[in-house]
This record gives sequence, structure tokens and C-alpha cells, in this order.
Amino acid sequence: MKVNYPIEDHALAMHLNSEYGLEIEAVRFIPMGDSAYSYEASCTNGERYYLKLFDHRNERQASSMARLQHYLPFTWQLHDQGLFQNLTYPLRNRHGEFITAFNGFTVVVFNFIEGETLAEAYPFSEDIVEHIAVTVAAIHCNPPLIAKPSLMTENYDISFASDLEKCMSVLEDTLTFNHPIRQALRERVLPRKERILALLDLVRSLRGAALADTRDNVLCHGDLWGGNLILHDNELHVLDWESAMLAPPELDLVGYIGKEFEVFWSAYEQHIGQPVTLNPDLLRFYAYRHHLRNLTNWIMNILYRNTEETQNENDLDMIMNHCMNRWESIESKVEAVEAILQKRNHS
Repeated sequence: MKVNYPIEDHALAMHLNSEYGLEIEAVRFIPMGDSAYSYEASCTNGERYYLKLFDHRNERQASSMARLQHYLPFTWQLHDQGLFQNLTYPLRNRHGEFITAFNGFTVVVFNFIEGETLAEAYPFSEDIVEHIAVTVAAIHCNPPLIAKPSLMTENYDISFASDLEKCMSVLEDTLTFNHPIRQALRERVLPRKERILALLDLVRSLRGAALADTRDNVLCHGDLWGGNLILHDNELHVLDWESAMLAPPELDLVGYIGKEFEVFWSAYEQHIGQPVTLNPDLLRFYAYRHHLRNLTNWIMNILYRNTEETQNENDLDMIMNHCMNRWESIESKVEAVEAILQKRNHS
């Protein structure tokens, strides 16, 4: 979120001190993400914490809040049992709960990890790519049983499709919006309608092939982009486990199918300790679904959810420069992965 939740900082600190027994003296809004409001809390004893705040009135945030019951107990287990240490995990409140509901919003308090995220580090160096690959492999090597029954199992959800189709109809049926950002959205997205619907049909087809894949699932983080990674003192830390689930490894690998894939794949397999089979059609499914689901979310934000122009401007920029401009490169990236895998199979 680019604009902070409408609560005074001192009031938020007071609520947290009461429920968590902390001595927070300052909170600082962090303008990042769109599934929750982010804050850093500083205490009088020098300790710091990371906060996620969910607005009960925000449909997107309510959906993210529903996932808390799945991934919070699991990430605590990873930390508490020493299975994977470099991660964000939740703190318990005075009732022993990971989630604290207030009037109109819900808060989760996490440990604070020093350093900057890798969100601005693209393109990654080979050293960073190898570091990420080893970290991903370490996550995948955890026995899936530790995540049951807490985590969800991949079902290749495309429930966003109906919302996307409805949004396209709204953009088409409204000749002129009495709102500059919504009108700009219409003018930029509507000419791509046929392409969007064709990609949606492709995702539906690829989902059928994905459901037929009989390989065992592994523990996946589900959203391993640079913004969820912090490199500090040569240690890579993994943030925001909201999308964690039991799924094929392709879910975590799809973000690295560009020029860096060969370096990534070599380090990944070496850490796994044995050859790993990949399904290129699953990479296609995850890549296209990722962009279409994001497109749906940002269009819905602009049409129905956002109350601040700053957020509208951000979401339109994300559609233009972090979504629609990337579709055409997906097929060539997957084909390059196929070529690398074939070369290795014949060597």
C-alpha cells in the first residue's frame, strides 16, 4: 500500500503495547505491497518489529487475512523447530494468539530482519542468483508433512477469471469514465482485450494439464520475488509467506526462467543432490496466471477499491510496466528453459 491506514501512529502503538506487552515508542509506515499495510515498530529497549495491518473493509486485504490461519502457525514451526531459520515468523499476543483483531483492522507482529530487500537489485548478479537457488532448494527439501494440516495444497486456482472477464465488460460498456485514472485504464487495457481473453483460455487449458501432473508436491514459498528477499551479512532471509503451500517446485522456480535460469538451475540441483524433473507447461501456467491474476487485482482496485489517487496511479503503473509489457517474453523464456533441460539430458 502506498498510503498508510487511517490511524494515528501513537494510537496504533498504544494498541500494540496493550496487546503484546511491548514498549513501542514509534511506528513508521512502509509504502510497499498491496495485500496489507506494512509498518516498522521501534521499542524503547532498541528492539524492532515488523507489522502487517489488514483493513477489514478492503476486499483484497480480507482475502489475505484469510490466509493467516494457514501460514502463521507453519512459519512459527519452521522457526521454533530450527527447520528454516532465515524467515519472518509471528509473535504471540497476551492471549497466546498470532492474530490480533481491533475495531476495523487486524494486526500481526513479526520479528524484524535487518537490511534492504532485493526489490531494487534487478538484474541479479550470478552470486545472488546462486544464493537464491540454494535458499529455494533448502525450502523445498523440508519434508511436506511438517506443513500438514496447516498449509493448503495447490489446486491451480483460477477463480480470478470471472472477475477479469467482468472487468473487461465494464471497460468495454463504459465509453467514458468521469475519472482520469479509470479512463486511462480503459484506454490502455481495452485494446488488449482479445489478447487478455486468449491468455485466459490458455491458462484454463494449461490448468487441465497441471491437474494431470502426478509428481509429488514440495513445500513452496509461492512468491519469491526480490521484494520478499533480504540479503544481510551474506545471509538470505525470506519474508512474507502468505502464498506458501504444498505445490510442484515450478511454483517457486518460475520467477527465475530468464537469462539467469542456467545458473539458478545448476545451483538448485546441486543443493537438492539429485536431478529434478521440470514440466515446462507448469512454468507456462504459473507465469501467465501470475500476470493475469495481478492484472485482475489492479483493475479491481482502480474500478472498485481504491480511495486514494496515489494508489490508483501506482496500480495503473503496475499494469503498464510490470504486467502487460511482460507477456510476450514468457514463451521465449520457457522455450529457453526447455533447451537447457534437453541439453542437460543429452550430456
